[in-house]
Amino acid sequence: MFSGVNEAMQWVMSRRKSSYGNSRFREYLEYLGNPQLKLKCLHVAGTNGKGSTANYLRSILQKAGYKTGSFTSPHLMSHLDRIRINDENIKDGYFLKAVNDHQQDWEAYGLSMFEIDTVISFLYFLDEKVDWAVYEVGLGGRLDPTNVIKPLGAVITNIEMDHMELLGDTIEEIAREKAGIIKEGLPVVTFEKKPEALRVFREVCRQQGARLIRTREAENVVISNHIEYDYQSYHVTLPTTAEYQILNSSAAIALMRRLRRKGLVKLTKRDILEGLQTNWAGRYETVRENPKVILDGAHNENGIDALCHSLQAMKEDRVIVFSALKDKEYGRMLEKLRDQGELIITQFENSRAQSAQKLAEGLEDVTVIEDWKEAVDTALKRGKTVIITGSLYFISLVRERFVREKGQ
Repeated sequence: MFSGVNEAMQWVMSRRKSSYGNSRFREYLEYLGNPQLKLKCLHVAGTNGKGSTANYLRSILQKAGYKTGSFTSPHLMSHLDRIRINDENIKDGYFLKAVNDHQQDWEAYGLSMFEIDTVISFLYFLDEKVDWAVYEVGLGGRLDPTNVIKPLGAVITNIEMDHMELLGDTIEEIAREKAGIIKEGLPVVTFEKKPEALRVFREVCRQQGARLIRTREAENVVISNHIEYDYQSYHVTLPTTAEYQILNSSAAIALMRRLRRKGLVKLTKRDILEGLQTNWAGRYETVRENPKVILDGAHNENGIDALCHSLQAMKEDRVIVFSALKDKEYGRMLEKLRDQGELIITQFENSRAQSAQKLAEGLEDVTVIEDWKEAVDTALKRGKTVIITGSLYFISLVRERFVREKGQ
């Protein structure tokens, strides 16, 4: 028995090792009576933009008066922020009790951390009687633990080369893994444009009798200290300057319009527009002024492309602090970042994190500072706008520091 929530969280996180595609998770859910099938769910997959899109969907549903659960990963401040209702973390007491009540079963069935988090979310959302639950895929789709739900709508944002060791080394193979979330009769929204990925989506939708909905191009885009654009009959304002959020928010609009047309949700245009007035932590997030500090969890090459596109509109001089995991294409990511400003490379405490020296191999005109706190302090002294990017686990550590400073 654990006496406190931190102790319980540490035990859950100790089971971090993935059992991707090779576990008794479904068997355990059957033992529980398949609680996930009693929830009204939406499902979000894709290489980039999953968290932001899930957050837009959650916010729109909440604005329309629905009690809405959301399950996202990785966490940014506390392990508990993976599981939220109306954007508030799962209650400490509930998490502690769930771990104490079910720990022996989870050990017996060999569940991983992510599977445990997923099942806690099912139990919590049911006990709290949510109207909707939005699930972000952890990895891939077909074999992901979240793929036990039966959603009423889905988004597959895009397909890029990421996690190739598990998902495949071609766009088609990765698309097929992510298309594994497509269920019978499901409306599936995507803003992907690659023909090879779209072929897979169309094929799977045809097999499942699902409907593929491609988002339209945004029009009349204006970026100042926020973003405005037109999408069909909607004039959208987003409280961010990250241009990539246009795609994520338009996917949320497209799915909500479809669900409303099918009579699955009751909401107004105003609910949608006001629901988009939300930001997703760690995604082009300003956490300090003077000097301005922006955090962006661009953790793969496509994410770096999107970040660089947003930075091109920035007039201020900038210094970039970067760190990444070992399994990422960090060489290509760093080559692109070098053109965007002074570059500081660092490392952080995580068994999967790459060393700063290894990240910087073969690069000239970069600064290597192994201690990430020192790297951030050095960047702050430059008198420029500071961009901190790379692994979401790194962003989590940095964000915690700035939030703590703000509260002092």
